Amino acid sequence: MDFGYGNGVDGVFKFISNANVMAVFFPKFGQSVVIDIRPKEGEPALVKIVPMARSIADRLRTIKRMRPGLPRPQDIVAVPWVGYVEAMKTSGLWDKVIDRIVQSDYPEALEEAEKAFETLRRMERRELAQLIMGEQYETLWARPTS
Repeated sequence: MDFGYGNGVDGVFKFISNANVMAVFFPKFGQSVVIDIRPKEGEPALVKIVPMARSIADRLRTIKRMRPGLPRPQDIVAVPWVGYVEAMKTSGLWDKVIDRIVQSDYPEALEEAEKAFETLRRMERRELAQLIMGEQYETLWARPTS
């Protein structure tokens, strides 16, 4: 399975393996999980779900605001995820993110990452329920009634 990345999924994994700042964003429900494991004494790692940004520049600014004790990140790995949240685990993407957090020596970030994953699953389920129930969605085309 290529999970929407064709043969490039291995390339995504390589970028994550070296990243200190990354964001996986979910266009289906407009949220992102942001992970910042840049080291600084007294600064915990950041693992947080935030609304999707309009651009990478906006995301870099929000990370700077969330971690004012650190300089603005020089680069970020941004991964759009259009599949189901659970598919991040079956694809191996989430394992790569967790491996990167483990390498950072921020054990508290592991717990935050797992909480974030569960929150993303709940958000996705809520979004799907709203879709099914018609909440916050409009019909673009309807069958004519006779």
